[in-house]
Parts: sequence; structure tokens; C-alpha cells
Amino acid sequence: MTVCLGVLCADVGNGARAVVVASDRMVTWSGLTEFEHGIPKVEGVSDRVVGLIAGDALRGAELIRRLRIAVPDTSPLVEKVASAAGDVYAELRREQLESDLFTPRGVSMRDFYAGLQQQWMPNIALAIDERVQDFDYGVELMIAGVDSAGAHLYMVTNPGGNYRDYRKIGFAATGSGGIHAIQSIIGFGHDPTCTLHETLFRVYVSKRRAEVAPGVGRDTDLTVIRAEDGCRINLDEEALEALEKLRVEHQGPAVEEIEARVANLALFPEETDDGKQPAANV
Repeated sequence: MTVCLGVLCADVGNGARAVVVASDRMVTWSGLTEFEHGIPKVEGVSDRVVGLIAGDALRGAELIRRLRIAVPDTSPLVEKVASAAGDVYAELRREQLESDLFTPRGVSMRDFYAGLQQQWMPNIALAIDERVQDFDYGVELMIAGVDSAGAHLYMVTNPGGNYRDYRKIGFAATGSGGIHAIQSIIGFGHDPTCTLHETLFRVYVSKRRAEVAPGVGRDTDLTVIRAEDGCRINLDEEALEALEKLRVEHQGPAVEEIEARVANLALFPEETDDGKQPAANV
């Protein structure tokens, strides 16, 4: 119940040299209560890499904490961070399964798969194995950052252990509003050669469009990481207000003009060219 969006773009020179990420601050509590939280979902992993979490907020926070420990370098390769994230994710998922499924039965997962399951009733062993295979840790992690090779964007999802590279496509999104954000970016015809300023506008607009999805909040965090100077910039309220004014100007006149023209369409034989019903015969 959120939206996290990452988009690659050009900065200085050709190719993907910067990455823009955006998220809301909505938190869903126990699947019932939603509220805007004061803590951003964009968290720094290193000086030039950030992580964005969708799904279980507590598990996601622990994933980021463990990831920082696993990658202590201040300027690591972004792919190294993504690889470590996949390993940490798989480790946390195993720990959760151990705690929920095996410890209450007085055994370990290692012992179960080392041959202990053969001593159990087949239907019980099969049921436990199916629960292990189907268990969803409930977290999706986006890794975005820059290094000497440019800007990068990766996703780590259940069951962990690996990662997906989105540099070729140039954008990715997750959460309940992810599909809306992606459709918006596609509608802009975006690719990684687009400029930083136009990308900032597109990402902001796409995040706002994603707010129609359930569980997506209106509060917005927008972060830019640039390869040229390695800086990570969190846009302030003044910058967001400027983008909002442009969004309204971009959307408003076109919508009003189209609605007026639609109202005057002559779509049926009984309508005149001006869209009005002809006078009735008496």
C-alpha cells in the first residue's frame, strides 16, 4: 500500500548519469488503519545509493539496517549493493520461516531438509514444505544509485537471493500505486537519455497520478542522485510547490478544452452538428 518510483535520466553528457526516485509516506497498520508518517521511505544505504521499501514497514526497516552492515563502503558499486540486498533478503526470509514454522515444532529448517522430513508423516512433511515454498516475506526493495559507470536501478523481491536490473528500461515502480506510476512514465515516452529537469517533472506528476490507488498518500519525497558530483539531493517544499504549479498548468487547460469539445460532439443521428438536440416536430 504505497508507491515507490525510480527513473534514470541523463545529466551531463550521454546515457544514464542521474536517477530520480519518489515515494509517498502512507503507512498501513494491520491492514486496517492508514496514516501519513513523518519518516520518509527513501533511506540512504551509502553516500550515493538509496533504498525504497514497499510492503511491511518493520521488515523493510530491518532489511535496510542489515544491508548497511553488509555494505560498509561509503561509495560502493550499486550492483554490489543490489547483490548484497538479495542475500540479506533471503537471510531474513529464512529467519522468519525458522521462527514461525520450525522453532515451535522443536526442529530447525536445516535438520528438516537434511532428512528429518523423511521421518515424519508424508502429508505433514509435504504441507510444511509447501508453506516454505509459498511464504511471501511481504517486502519489495528498490535500490537506486550512481557509481563510476553511471546511474543504476535494481529491484529485490520475494524470495530474495537475486535482483533485477532495470537500467535497460530506465524506470521501475512498486507498491499499490506502481502500475499507475509506470503507465504515466510510459505515457511521457521517457527513456534514460531525457534530461534531469524534465525527468523531475515527469516523476513528480507520475507520483501524483499514482495517488488514485488505494493506500497511496499525498505527501511526496523526491530525491535526486547525480553521477557527476555524487550528491544526493532531497527536494524541499519550495521545489515541490513549484512542480505542483507546473503540474496543474500542464493538466488543467488541456482537460478543460477537451471536456468542452466533447460536450459539443454530434455523436448520434438525432443530434445537430453543435451537439444539441433538434427541435421536436409538432
